Amino acid sequence: MIGIYLSGTGNTKHCVEKLLNLLDDTARCIPLETPYIINMLENENTIVLGYPTQFSNAPFMVLDFIKIQSYGKRKKCFV
Repeated sequence: MIGIYLSGTGNTKHCVEKLLNLLDDTARCIPLETPYIINMLENENTIVLGYPTQFSNAPFMVLDFIKIQSYGKRKKCFV
């Protein structure tokens, strides 16, 4: 399990870290902006994704990430 977050102020990062600690204390948490993030997710089956809303929707960066990672993975998203 891995946690991915997009956080401008650090609040979403904090929430993802707290949730990961409850679900799996060995899970790691990385920012969505990390270079080569797609390669880092190849061996992960479950992705926890946290992001802020923009105009009542997910930011374009998050939507693009979801489209790229839409096959063969279980995703848990929260806002």
